[in-house]
Amino acid sequence: MSATGVSFEKTKSWLLVDCGEATQHQLLKSGLSPYHLSVICITHLHGDHCYGLPGLLASMAMSGRTDPVYLIAPQAVVQFVMSTLGLTQVTLSFDLHTMAIELSDQFASFEFCHIEIIPLKHRVPSFGFKITEAQIPRKLRIKQLHMEGIASGPHYNLLQKGQDVIYQGQQLTAKTYTFPSWRPRIVIICGDNEKPSLLSSYCDDIDMLVHEATFTHPDLMRVGIHTGHSDAKRVAQFAQQYQIPALILTHFSVRYHGEGMIDALALEASTHFHGSLRLAYDSLVLTVPKQLLSE
Repeated sequence: MSATGVSFEKTKSWLLVDCGEATQHQLLKSGLSPYHLSVICITHLHGDHCYGLPGLLASMAMSGRTDPVYLIAPQAVVQFVMSTLGLTQVTLSFDLHTMAIELSDQFASFEFCHIEIIPLKHRVPSFGFKITEAQIPRKLRIKQLHMEGIASGPHYNLLQKGQDVIYQGQQLTAKTYTFPSWRPRIVIICGDNEKPSLLSSYCDDIDMLVHEATFTHPDLMRVGIHTGHSDAKRVAQFAQQYQIPALILTHFSVRYHGEGMIDALALEASTHFHGSLRLAYDSLVLTVPKQLLSE
């Protein structure tokens, strides 16, 4: 079942993309607490991506969460969640703010990240989420400050926190005198998607792509593209074409379950993609490396 957590360096808040059955049980084995789950993004209506959500929300309420939770999902998923909570008489201890994708802007910003929504192609409306890190610590441009005769003091600390200040009657802007410690890290996490090429205009600056590879290419050709899924070859070729540093493949057909069966997907993908390649498994944890910036 699909569920991918994204955590951030400077906050306990985290984000979840999709919530298949038993997601909350898997969370018990992880370092991610449902109490701190702030944003939930659901890619599409199919049950293997959203059936776990009502139960997870109920458990979050039982854990005592009171801070708001944001749900970004297709309109049908929002209706499913609200109907299920209502019919089962669940009262949440927090405000659940819903954003139906079809009725909203394709961007959402939070304190710890920015999200861009990417339309994909599947048998039902399906989407991907481009997640950009925020809350990056800032460093002072010490040389510039010294050259301009701006002595150290409390205003240094305020600038580093991103606040503009007044120093000896002169306004100092944080944008001018500080810079981010590292380049914002960016990942794209996709729902089910028949056409990897739909991501073409979103991939120039990303660090990692998480994409389904339900079949090998020969198997997909036999089954038929009407399934609305991708194969390892086409996803790998796309990632190689756009020089994506890291590719994570997910959502494998049950025909590849069992010892050694997934090797065919791994071999096909590695033939066409030469970056960092991983085939996802339960409880896999990956760290997106930083690209440090200098003054």
